[in-house]
Amino acid sequence: MQRFFKFTLPNSLRSVLNDPVNILRPATIGIASFQSRTLFPRQLATPTACSSTLAAQQKRTVKIYTRTGDKGLSSLFTGERRPKTDEVFQALGTVDELSCAIAIALAHIDQQLDKVQPNAKILNVCEQLEHIQRRLQAVGSSVATPLPEPGADHAETHPERNPRYSHVDFPSEVVADELEQWIDQMTEELPPLRQFILPSGGLPGSALHFARAICRRAERRVVRLNTDRPYPTVESSVVRYLNRLSDYLFTAARYVTVLMCLPEKYFTVPRGEKKV
Repeated sequence: MQRFFKFTLPNSLRSVLNDPVNILRPATIGIASFQSRTLFPRQLATPTACSSTLAAQQKRTVKIYTRTGDKGLSSLFTGERRPKTDEVFQALGTVDELSCAIAIALAHIDQQLDKVQPNAKILNVCEQLEHIQRRLQAVGSSVATPLPEPGADHAETHPERNPRYSHVDFPSEVVADELEQWIDQMTEELPPLRQFILPSGGLPGSALHFARAICRRAERRVVRLNTDRPYPTVESSVVRYLNRLSDYLFTAARYVTVLMCLPEKYFTVPRGEKKV
């Protein structure tokens, strides 16, 4: 990568490119970070340049449609065909929906940055959110490659994937720990939470709260893949990550709201009603 630049890559960008968990995921390619937006300003993306680039890509791009799902079936990463109503596709679809919700939150933050003075803390949160999108792509790869039945294939007492699919294994500790570190850093700068808050914080904060709610649903969908079957089909590290991610999104929603001086609404009992 260095030969394409006349300057040194930022440490955070280099860490993404050097991380095998990220670089092996399809979503790593083509997802711009806020640092890349700084390195390549919007003015450089002229209509002529964009149209010529798009035309060049179209010549070498494989067709997006395959027609293989026209009968209501879809494939897992292992090649197994299942109905599109299968719980595994419900989980995969919700994880995809979560990544899209995070993209919407990033777009709202980006627009709000045009109205306020941007600071490194907000840009740092944006980089974290884009990093999370790449992690969610890895979550999808893991969920789409169900663990085998204990005792079958290469599994013994604990289910393990065929070595052919070992590259989709989701890391057990590091990824959830990074979320906890980010949560702790933001919490130190936030006012103490002494009462319930309502989803709020303008478009940036509200979008992150919406992503949090979708994250909880994704977690429920994934957990069901383990509880409604005779044996677990999803790694426990995936469940742990999604559980911690909803906490992160809640904290990030409050953090962005405070940094952008947006209103945060607290739960209060309506007049004339008893306290819950």
